[in-house]
Amino acid sequence: MKTKASSLYSVAGWLAIASLIAVAAYVLDVMLFSSSTIISPSEALFVEGVAILLIGIMFLLGRGGINYSSKEAAILSAATEAMSGAETVGPAEQMRRDTWKSKGFSRAGIILVVAGALMLAGYFVSL
Repeated sequence: MKTKASSLYSVAGWLAIASLIAVAAYVLDVMLFSSSTIISPSEALFVEGVAILLIGIMFLLGRGGINYSSKEAAILSAATEAMSGAETVGPAEQMRRDTWKSKGFSRAGIILVVAGALMLAGYFVSL
């Protein structure tokens, strides 16, 4: 069982990684867009912040749903039931069992959401 201290250390580590991502993105934007007349470094940081925030949310949501292998298993169970006449796990049961199994990348998602929020905060501070 995790203690409070180890949980706080892991959260502090995630925040440190997110801060490093945000600072590295800003430094890279300043290096790339400082002489650009089309887009300023802070505007590039805003666009990157929104993109990273959306990617982080998608990582948190995961890749649930019916994939190819669960669809194939449902078709196979229906074919087995039709050919043998015996009671097996039917396609409706197979689909219900595999309908939503969220397998998100929660740590990466949290880090990216926080990094995106820090980038957006950096943009609004620089206005």
